[in-house]
Amino acid sequence: MKKQNFPSEEELLEIRTLLNDGPASRALPKNASAIDRVKYALCEQFIIYKQVHKISQREFANELGIDESTISKILHYNFDECTVDRLMRYLEILHKEFVIKSDLHEVNIRVA
Repeated sequence: MKKQNFPSEEELLEIRTLLNDGPASRALPKNASAIDRVKYALCEQFIIYKQVHKISQREFANELGIDESTISKILHYNFDECTVDRLMRYLEILHKEFVIKSDLHEVNIRVA
């Protein structure tokens, strides 16, 4: 039987420390409300934008005119303090058009 290389206790401790120190992304529960599903889909748009434009969290916050802690919450799906209209306002700064998809339907939003 082939021997598996499992990380040492030291390596596991280092990984646990890194995971505990950083902000955790929130998972969407299966029984999430419609509002939370919309907020989650909106937050995904911010993550896509950040990845495509390869900008730092600080640069992103400056581009939106918000503080870094707010964009961090959005990027990690910690949207309890955000309303749908607030998230939409931020997205309007970034895009003229975007698509929000869910398991049930697709919403196309075009900003004039």
